[in-house]
Amino acid sequence: MQDSLVHELQHLLADERITTLLQPIVDTAGGSVFGYEALSRGPSDSPLHSAAMLFETAERHNLTGELESLCLRATARSWAAHGVPQKLFVNVSPDKLVLPALNRAGLSRLLDDNGLQAEDIVIELSERYPTSDLAALQESLVWLRQQGFGIAIDDLGSGYSGLKLWSELKPDFVKIDRHFIRDIQDDLIKREFVRSVVDLSKRLDCKLIAEGVESEAEFRLIAELGIHLVQGFLFGRPRPMPTATLDPLLPRHTGRQWAGNSRDSAADLCRYVEPLAPDATLKAAWERLQREPSLFALPVVDNGHPLGLLHKWRVLETFSTPYGRALNERRAVTHLLSADALVVDHHMSLEDVSQRLIDEDLHYLKQHFIVVRDGGYAGLGATRSLLKQITARKLEDARYANPLTLLPGNVPIQKALESRLRDRQPFTLVYFDINHFKPLNDVLGYRAGDQVILKLGGILAELFTDRDDFVGHIGGDDFVVISPADDTLDRIRQAQALFVTETAPLYPSATRDAGFVECSDRFGQMARFPLVTLAAGLVAVKGFDCDACRTADQLAEIASAAKKRAKAAPGHLFLDTVDCHPPANAATMRS
Repeated sequence: MQDSLVHELQHLLADERITTLLQPIVDTAGGSVFGYEALSRGPSDSPLHSAAMLFETAERHNLTGELESLCLRATARSWAAHGVPQKLFVNVSPDKLVLPALNRAGLSRLLDDNGLQAEDIVIELSERYPTSDLAALQESLVWLRQQGFGIAIDDLGSGYSGLKLWSELKPDFVKIDRHFIRDIQDDLIKREFVRSVVDLSKRLDCKLIAEGVESEAEFRLIAELGIHLVQGFLFGRPRPMPTATLDPLLPRHTGRQWAGNSRDSAADLCRYVEPLAPDATLKAAWERLQREPSLFALPVVDNGHPLGLLHKWRVLETFSTPYGRALNERRAVTHLLSADALVVDHHMSLEDVSQRLIDEDLHYLKQHFIVVRDGGYAGLGATRSLLKQITARKLEDARYANPLTLLPGNVPIQKALESRLRDRQPFTLVYFDINHFKPLNDVLGYRAGDQVILKLGGILAELFTDRDDFVGHIGGDDFVVISPADDTLDRIRQAQALFVTETAPLYPSATRDAGFVECSDRFGQMARFPLVTLAAGLVAVKGFDCDACRTADQLAEIASAAKKRAKAAPGHLFLDTVDCHPPANAATMRS
């Protein structure tokens, strides 16, 4: 069998019969493809089709170097043929990058021959393969970075050298091994491991990529932990061509209905309940449950880390059996511990908590869940309270929603502004208005006008999907966005471009070609008006270190003035910067 495999491999190398597949790496925060990982496969009718069999056979017969070189050539040709702008992630074994195995001139020729740029390529070093000479590898990586290549550590957690590699090599990206992602929603240890990796990545200014995301429950949990770059079958399988469109599931992950604009979180439901230590006895726990009849579960916490819940019904059931109390009351509470308790971060939105509860078990709904802050126990939440709060808010949302777009109207907009002012965190308030909307209504009719308004609402809801973004509809063709994100201006420009593209087909072709409509102006005279475009007045709100802050009404007035200035400004953009504690005679700064 081994002889036949090595012969197959030798023929494969001689004929260069390697296929490159591309699996998307998705930026779930932005709802876009961030890059692709190149995966090499043998011919579909070959016993060496799978990557595992292909590379294991090469390693067994000392042909790994030749195979990797062929894979790199095949990847370069494939990537050049597609011409997509995203980053390309390429797996390379560490020893392949150490001199003399690293042919620097040959690598430069490979890029030049295929019209590729080093800045678009990220080299992945797998933790699975030992590094024989770390100093030589570091020297090579310095040269590769000078050429423009990015560096990633692959499969973090699969071996023993991952953290050492991370500290020594200082990569741009770290990919968390799929072992720690699989069923992470059901495993406290995996959650804590990934949480610690997230904290470390922030300190080291390194981007994390979660590998092997295959279920919505896994995705929701890693999104809660703050990981936005993901790779896995849930978002796309390896294919010969780059993914033309994201998986249909993606809009459900990255987008959201406007009700998600609410900032209510698990912290609002959190009630501190004194936890039990792991070595506490069932007798002591039962006595406490009897003293406090309002408690139906007790958290068990070890050094601040929640282990699970001790349910009252389970203790009662055990103690009610013959000799049950005598046999069990001296045992530790961990004997009856429910380790599958739902654990949520205090920042998690109520909608996400509700969805997690539903996904946890198909047979019954958990009555309580554990709330953590920075990974440590903070208190308990009750499902009953969660459902009551969500129901009350849904009713309020429906009451104040705009009837056309179903986006939040004036009352929720006012509350959202007040909430952000209370939080005292910088944000940008954007007032959108459609230029030349009345001529469109007059010429094409109100049905076309409603379509234009719906398109704008949809565009804003798709572009502003971060957890702290808010999209509202004041009425008519006026919309509001509140966002703390640094890329708010970029997304506004995207919205302007998409709006023009998506509204153009509503005009007759002759009108599109002419670039204007003719109708009566405010004086009753026939005039020409351009096709609709989008104006945006921005108010950058900052400075919250004193009590003399602006009110929501004052900010709304400033935004309205910025919107009017934007309609006549270049690019239909105008920015006001507002310091929320200016001197009494200071004016707002305009740029």
